[in-house]
Amino acid sequence: MTKPMPMQPEIFRAYDIRGKVNEEFFPPNAYDIGLVIGSKLLAQGRNQILLGRDGRLSSPEIKQFLLSGLLDSGCDVIDLGLTPTPVAYFALQQLSVPDAVIVTASHNPGHYNGIKMVVNNCPLSKDEIRAIYEAIEEERYAKNDVQGKCTVYDDILTDFTAAIVKDVKLEKPLRIAIDCGNGVTSLLAESLFSQLGCEVFPLYCELDGNFPNHSPDPTDPENLKALQKLVIDNKLDIGIAFDGDGDRVIAVDCNGKILWPDRIMILLAEQILQQNKNATVVCDIKCSYLLKNSVEAAGGTIALCPTGHSHLKRMTRETGAILGGEFSGHIILRDRWSCHDDGLYAAARLLETLSSRKESCTEIFANIPDSFSTPEYRIPQACHATSVSQLEALMDNAEFPGASLCLIDGMRVDYSDGWGLMRTSNTSPDLTFRFEAESEPRLETIKALFRRLLRDTGIKADLPF
Repeated sequence: MTKPMPMQPEIFRAYDIRGKVNEEFFPPNAYDIGLVIGSKLLAQGRNQILLGRDGRLSSPEIKQFLLSGLLDSGCDVIDLGLTPTPVAYFALQQLSVPDAVIVTASHNPGHYNGIKMVVNNCPLSKDEIRAIYEAIEEERYAKNDVQGKCTVYDDILTDFTAAIVKDVKLEKPLRIAIDCGNGVTSLLAESLFSQLGCEVFPLYCELDGNFPNHSPDPTDPENLKALQKLVIDNKLDIGIAFDGDGDRVIAVDCNGKILWPDRIMILLAEQILQQNKNATVVCDIKCSYLLKNSVEAAGGTIALCPTGHSHLKRMTRETGAILGGEFSGHIILRDRWSCHDDGLYAAARLLETLSSRKESCTEIFANIPDSFSTPEYRIPQACHATSVSQLEALMDNAEFPGASLCLIDGMRVDYSDGWGLMRTSNTSPDLTFRFEAESEPRLETIKALFRRLLRDTGIKADLPF
């Protein structure tokens, strides 16, 4: 099997492989990626890997090329079939296999696809992902004389559902809406939450790789409008939305107000820290200072990490954190059996937390600390390299007197009463921005400082803020 198109280095991102199908990421490229990954596993003394895929139209073809490469490396493959990414993570524990590859582009639009990887129960670093590209370009790996074997495991969705139903107990029934966005969580979400005792109002819970109703990114407020309407019209307790592969979760409260993941983490942290005093909670640089305040008030310690699920997983593991999450919706709960970012399990635990409180959901949501904040704004660039160079120019020109700067991921500018952040996205060729402040006038002032910086740096695009 040969490459019809050169491998594009840009698809080897900070924490996975991802690009536009047949423009940046060509399905046959997956063969060489599989060959390299399988060969690396064999060199480390392991010979078995899990394989799953999401519901995108290009995923079956990419998965087939990836499977062929893995088998030609001599590695055995357990095919999980159609599966949400967190279910594949669950299978690592369930089947005692420490390595997995999942064909998915997560929250990206349907014309994207990619590969997420777990090697020896750990996400790959940026350098390790880049090493896959270098190995392919230098043709360091060839077919093994002995081909691996492929077996199919059909029960992982059932196993996963049973594990959550056994673990999560609701003290009172809740009326909820679920928006799967036509992603792969459509396979099990409605059944899972019904078995937990919820009255479920499903929305876009039919698997469709065209994503006909909205893009599979619940962090875009536009994509939550139908969920908000469903919750309000039916007077539901909460609405929950998942991204395309199910490792992200966003919610809307009973009044249709968006519960961003840092607010969800406030509720989870308050509950978990009751039994785990002095524990660490990890959050990414985009999260609210209100999360830090709530964690410390509950007796915990906050630790900050760069944005990206691999950074989050690594820091939660290294610090022994009991909870980790980022503003994009990746949430890791490590106080029981789970140890990966899992939108479905995080949603179930959120419902358990709500049902355990004496107050009504309306009262609980009204008491969540609030501020004036923005969603994540995006300024599209031609390619990832352009966004990196633009960020470098912005940081070189930046002057924010009286602020403290955090540079672990782009630039976060902190004042005593608010903050602003600019960074590059690792999953799309965008510059991203987010702002928060104690008052609306102060929020507008901080945004204006960044607008002036963008204009002074020569960025003439229509600004979203």
